[in-house]
Amino acid sequence: MNIWIMRHGEAAFNATMDNQRSLTEYGKTTTFQQGQWLAKRLIIQNDQLDHILVSPYLRAQQTWQEVQKGFQAVTSDQLFTNVETWNGITPAGHPQTVLDYMRVLRENNVKNLLIVSHLPLVYELVSALTQHQSSVHFYPAVIAEIDWTIDCGKLITSERP
Repeated sequence: MNIWIMRHGEAAFNATMDNQRSLTEYGKTTTFQQGQWLAKRLIIQNDQLDHILVSPYLRAQQTWQEVQKGFQAVTSDQLFTNVETWNGITPAGHPQTVLDYMRVLRENNVKNLLIVSHLPLVYELVSALTQHQSSVHFYPAVIAEIDWTIDCGKLITSERP
């Protein structure tokens, strides 16, 4: 399974509740660009996303919307039929719960998974997937690509806007 783990884009601090923080204009621009990068990466690999997991927090939902627009600016071939909003990938999410769910997805033949989430979970997931052999500086909108064909994954690349 190829996994792309993405931290949401830059968000404003003007909301009364953390889950209602929205992306800044810069956050929208960089997540759109990251969507373009990911679309091109998948085209090179002759692949498509099979499943997308998105945090229910507003900034993650907006990040996904911009990533999708970035994809559509590059290709119309990608279908987004398996998009799932999941409470398990909020900032307080537990890496083991996410890993367990990812194993289920892998057993159900999901080959390419995108996760749009938050710190500290995105960092913890990369660490857990690579058995603490890799880490990524998750600035806003950073995407890490991991090859997780066996239980010890390998960090392939990370892309920063």
